[in-house]
Amino acid sequence: MNGENGEADGVSSNGGSGSGGAPDTGKAFDTLSGVNPQMALDIQHSAMKSFKKRVDELLRELDGSEAAPTRVGQDRLSRAQLGSADFKEAQFLYDSYAIVHDELENLSKALGAQIEGMGLAVHASRVGYENLDADIKARMKAVNAEAEKYYVVGRDPYVEGPNQNADTPGSASDKGATY
Repeated sequence: MNGENGEADGVSSNGGSGSGGAPDTGKAFDTLSGVNPQMALDIQHSAMKSFKKRVDELLRELDGSEAAPTRVGQDRLSRAQLGSADFKEAQFLYDSYAIVHDELENLSKALGAQIEGMGLAVHASRVGYENLDADIKARMKAVNAEAEKYYVVGRDPYVEGPNQNADTPGSASDKGATY
């Protein structure tokens, strides 16, 4: 115990080698031990700002494209455009088309909600959830409910357990499509 503050020779009280830094535990975050926390927060803030800007750009791009949730369902084929009712293959084709079209509409709406939710989450992480206005908190809840509406547990490859193939309450139904 010859060192300052009760340290043994060559070993600091934090388990390091006397350099005063955090001990090397072999974890990646230890490389940031010498970084000024204020600078790290500033870097994170600027990274989050640029990420939010990109999310906002993607949302505007989606809303202005033919893939926008409000536009995807506008140009649907009618059953009559594929032939007479006696033409069974046309009925099969139309049924398949309708399923795919419905699923694309759901995907577009879900992606739009998730992108908007990501933008709101970035904003919340920057200012803190407790500092958000009530209208933004309400919008976050509405966006979450919108995204969850399109979630089907049976299609999630990461769900484990006995209910893996069951739809969640309030989720989109399978509508006959198999994946």
